[in-house]
Amino acid sequence: MSLPALVNAQDDKEESVDHVELHQTSDETGNSKVDYRFYAVEKKRLSRKIDLRLIPILSLIYSFSVIDRINIGQAKVVGMTEDLSMTSASAYSICLLVFFPAYMLAELPGNMALVKFGVANALAFIMLGLGVSTIAQGHVQHWSILAVCRVLVGAFEATVFPAMIYLVSSWYVRYEAHRKLAWMYSIGIISSAFAGVLAYALALLDGKSGWRGWRWIFTVEGSITAAFAVPTWLLVVDFPDRAKFLSPRQRQIKMEELTSDRGDSVTYQITWENIKDLKDWTIWLVTFMYMCNVTMVYGLAFFVPTILTSMGYTGLQANLHSAPPYAVAAGVLWVGSYIADKTKRRLPLIIVQTCLAILGLALMSQNEISAKARYAGICFAIAGAQANNSAILIFGQNNIVGSSKSSVATVLNIAGGTIGGLLGSTIYLQREAPDYITGLSVTMALAACLVLSCAAVWPVLAKYNSAADRGEVVFHDLPAWRWTL
Repeated sequence: MSLPALVNAQDDKEESVDHVELHQTSDETGNSKVDYRFYAVEKKRLSRKIDLRLIPILSLIYSFSVIDRINIGQAKVVGMTEDLSMTSASAYSICLLVFFPAYMLAELPGNMALVKFGVANALAFIMLGLGVSTIAQGHVQHWSILAVCRVLVGAFEATVFPAMIYLVSSWYVRYEAHRKLAWMYSIGIISSAFAGVLAYALALLDGKSGWRGWRWIFTVEGSITAAFAVPTWLLVVDFPDRAKFLSPRQRQIKMEELTSDRGDSVTYQITWENIKDLKDWTIWLVTFMYMCNVTMVYGLAFFVPTILTSMGYTGLQANLHSAPPYAVAAGVLWVGSYIADKTKRRLPLIIVQTCLAILGLALMSQNEISAKARYAGICFAIAGAQANNSAILIFGQNNIVGSSKSSVATVLNIAGGTIGGLLGSTIYLQREAPDYITGLSVTMALAACLVLSCAAVWPVLAKYNSAADRGEVVFHDLPAWRWTL
């Protein structure tokens, strides 16, 4: 089951229909009767069993990929730039930038590998390759070789998140899958916080065995990722019908549940005929919104440790203080997701979270205020930007009907995110430290564009819904379908 089939459904639980295959027994006369309570308990136990097997392993895989993606920012402030002759102001930005073209180009062949070799086998190979590439970063002698290693990291990481989506959508019906993905994404944010603490601890090993602290960061974190290839290969199961940890009865229940859920959401391959879907202006709008937000996410992830050093913190202190903002972001994500699910609204949440990020960026830009106030700004900016990522994507997918169209939208959204990553990795110019006028100005401008986009589309979609309520128009041949605001 694809990402579009996963996220195409509206978030309204009350309107979703869950297939129930009832457990039947026979009475003394031989007549069949239904035991509702037995089946409900059986199904609940099965769900818990699958959660305990699947969610922890997938969350760890995603977390390790996040740590290996952003640890270059922590290595930078503990001696990496000096040791690798990064005398040019653009050297560090180049090492960040090359990650994204590799990520984009490797995504399609990586997804093909998932299908050809199986998710468990492909993911195990990816974890091994990602770990080795990260270890290699800790043993280079010049920044140009570091850039080559970053290309490999980007290529291996390209398939991690699609694999997560594939597995979750293979094991859970649509209304469950959103929550499972939200848990994994929030754990990824927490891992970003943990990455700062871990980098601080590893940097304390500076001088041990003749290695600088930044080399320890890459080597240890890469080794953990590479070693995790073994449990990935042993524990990941592609689909319920192959799950040896389930009994035959449990496999039957799960397969019937998934088959029922897919009955009204058949997945279609993308063809050239789907190019016409690009005429839908909402797809382009969401792509632009996502690009604006991803620019904030990556810019802050890569440069916050550097910004902290410009505020007077040492390299070690900067890594340690880069952790709490991501813990705040996880809290904002959970609270915001809960409110959005209850109110069934996305746009107000995106606007509020973006305004929080703008406030944070504004505080970060004020050199005359206290370091504590600027640090609070970092917390606000990271929290708003990180929490917005999932909200924007879900908003876009909720307003699309048809899995093939959703696939087209997803490809375009990812392309927008790649452009945002390229921007975020290059706009914080080293020569502008400690002000970073260009980086903060561009980021705030894009955040403002995100707010304006939400404010512009809100009344338009509300007008469409009002027309549908009056019976003047039917969208997608579905009388009950409404735009998510």
